[in-house]
Amino acid sequence: MINLTIGTNTERKTVIVEPDAVLADVLAENNVSTTSAAIHLNGSLIPGADLQETFEDLGVEDESNAMLIAVVKADSAA
Repeated sequence: MINLTIGTNTERKTVIVEPDAVLADVLAENNVSTTSAAIHLNGSLIPGADLQETFEDLGVEDESNAMLIAVVKADSAA
């Protein structure tokens, strides 16, 4: 099990996920929109194609902590 902090630049929560869970599925299950968002796993940018990978595929070990954040740049940001 992975202790995962998931959310956006304004809202976060902690959930427990399996290492073989797919990133896109976990984001969808937790109502985190990826539209116009940069997805970061433990601080590293995740390309769109890698959203179909599992946490294990991306190097997150079982019995660890991880952070999956969807950052949306606001229109007013320069």
